[in-house]
Amino acid sequence: MSNDVLILTIYFLVVIYVLYQMALAIESNLEDKVKVDLDRDALANEVNRQLTRQTHLKKATASVEQLEFKGIKLPPFLAIQVPAQADSQSLRQIRVTVTPMGKMSRNTSHKSLKIEVHNLTADAQVYVDWDKSSIATNNSMQRAVRTGIPMGSDLSRGQILSVVNPGDRFNTEVTGENCLSLNADSRTLEAQKPLIDMEGVITKLSDPLNRVDSFDDEELAIVAYSLRLMVGVRYITERRTNYTAYLLLPFDFVAVLLPDEIAFPPLRWLLNRPRPENARDALTTLLLGRPSKR
Repeated sequence: MSNDVLILTIYFLVVIYVLYQMALAIESNLEDKVKVDLDRDALANEVNRQLTRQTHLKKATASVEQLEFKGIKLPPFLAIQVPAQADSQSLRQIRVTVTPMGKMSRNTSHKSLKIEVHNLTADAQVYVDWDKSSIATNNSMQRAVRTGIPMGSDLSRGQILSVVNPGDRFNTEVTGENCLSLNADSRTLEAQKPLIDMEGVITKLSDPLNRVDSFDDEELAIVAYSLRLMVGVRYITERRTNYTAYLLLPFDFVAVLLPDEIAFPPLRWLLNRPRPENARDALTTLLLGRPSKR
């Protein structure tokens, strides 16, 4: 009997050791991951500051909102509350969404930013001035250029303004002009270089000097990339030159390094479970997989 117990003990120790070595091998191959999120407070505060200086949008306000669909949170967006021209008490939104964001790995790269402008007003037009918009990545700022549109090799020409009429939704992608390369077949400029390189972002996260005030002091964070989007808002009954309110929307995307996941599944399952309140719940959870009901 004692020999059987000894053999079983040695067997389980060997199995645990093999699983432990497998977990170490998996952890060594895991990629560092970051979570990229919009700096919501900075965006809302800056747009509200600009709105207070606009003579034609005195009652307009801005906030960052986030909708949820079937339990899934959608990307946050900037909501500008614009009063109707005929009734200043009636407020309608202009929504601006910029992506990507969320969890990204070291090998993640993006060639462009996706922009959506949804004009929910009934009497205001939205203009997007691309030549006065810019993208900042890796401590360098460059002009924002729309992708998917045939362009000649001469970047000195201005881009056409995009107009979003009341009730319309406008979607496009932009990249930096330094990411454009000439396509030999079509003889047009196309985005061929990555605009966002998360490997460089993760490398910078190791520097303790790169912090932002809008996040927790114990959490190291840096601005991974940002977009300065120049938009104009004008009521359709007014002249464009004299009554357009221009706003420079600062979309800053901040990256924080996520903690490494434990590669050993049983230990990861155990650590991710809620902590029991007392010894009775701990024993019940261990035996039944759930705390006792009272």
